Amino acid sequence: MTLNQYRDLADQLGGEVGERIAALVEELEESRKIIRGKKYPPLLGSKEVAEQIGADPKNMHHVRKNKMFPEPDVMVGTRPFWFKPSIDEYQERMEEWRSKDKPE
Repeated sequence: MTLNQYRDLADQLGGEVGERIAALVEELEESRKIIRGKKYPPLLGSKEVAEQIGADPKNMHHVRKNKMFPEPDVMVGTRPFWFKPSIDEYQERMEEWRSKDKPE
């Protein structure tokens, strides 16, 4: 099936299933653009990263010391920047790590 056919299917199904299919189609289209070099993922500075992960921007130097935290994707002078997918992946790894520590 093509992405357009999946989009039509999502519209037909509606509800939560349709929304999930539509979200996957959108994510695939964004990934294709990135792979083809037509679009770069959003670039986040320290302040935006802190906001996304729920940390105080003043404490980003401590957050960066965490061995699971990614190295900056881009440095502009001395200022670090990360692509949003790098931070999303970090958050997923942290959630997995935290869920392993919780007793059931």
